[in-house]
Amino acid sequence: MYNQFSPDEAFYQGDILVDTPCFVDREDRNEAEIENASIKRLSVMILSQTCDILRKKFVIIAPVVTVQDLQETGVVNADQIRSLKKQDIKYWFYLPAHEDFPDSYVEFTKITHTSISNLIKNKRMKSLSDLGRHWLSYKVSDFFGRPFNRQI
Repeated sequence: MYNQFSPDEAFYQGDILVDTPCFVDREDRNEAEIENASIKRLSVMILSQTCDILRKKFVIIAPVVTVQDLQETGVVNADQIRSLKKQDIKYWFYLPAHEDFPDSYVEFTKITHTSISNLIKNKRMKSLSDLGRHWLSYKVSDFFGRPFNRQI
């Protein structure tokens, strides 16, 4: 699922970075509180195509959350965690533990963007392999391209 990378290597789609500045909007705010949105440093995955990372000033990113953090919220049960790990949840992309990286997932419902200047190479924690990027592409297309039943 993951590739080795050198610290000076270019960024790729599927790179996971820690401590990256992101816009965070509170879910429980009302319209009068728009100014209360903030910037936080989070773990993120780059979703932009690799060729766009090299040519654009902004990249598309999504938060990476540990499964442990998800479990601690008490919002999910053991069946949902199993579904996550089987890649059965459309809005989450599961990332298995590897060396110093814990079981995690990418949260597609919180996709945002950041300036390319906010991506710092020594903050890269993991890089997806070709197979991992294939799974990522599948999950992103499944998330955005879900079919619906239409009466003709």
